[in-house]
Amino acid sequence: MIKLDISLALFLYLFSTVIIMLILWMCIERKSGFQVFKLSFGHIWHCSICSFLYIDQSGEPLSRCPRCNSINKKEVQTL
Repeated sequence: MIKLDISLALFLYLFSTVIIMLILWMCIERKSGFQVFKLSFGHIWHCSICSFLYIDQSGEPLSRCPRCNSINKKEVQTL
């Protein structure tokens, strides 16, 4: 019979639980994959009131700032 004290048994139990959770997490992350966002400068807006940068992909010439609710007009941006 293998002699095993309580501290070693508890350590092995917790260690194996953590390893199993890590393996499950890695498998779930591999299945979900990474989302890649592709944005152009036309989707990035700068609020003229609160100076907040936000993304709007609607393509309309006017956009509402999510922070201060002001309406912003699209300006031509140069690099």
